[in-house]
Amino acid sequence: MSRILVIDDELPLRLMLRTILEQAGHTVLDAPDGCKGMVLWRREPTDVVVTDIFMPEKDGIEVIMEMKK
Repeated sequence: MSRILVIDDELPLRLMLRTILEQAGHTVLDAPDGCKGMVLWRREPTDVVVTDIFMPEKDGIEVIMEMKK
């Protein structure tokens, strides 16, 4: 299955997504904000990234733009 990175500053949402995706057979990594998400993504690249748009530190749009570079 896929390796998925979930980036969201809301812990309950992150945990819910992790649970659902893991039950579907995926490997899930998660981060509480865009900065930590980028560090994790560079260290452990994933097949898919699910990100919140409005977050402290670095928002989802900035994360997506940085990943596209």
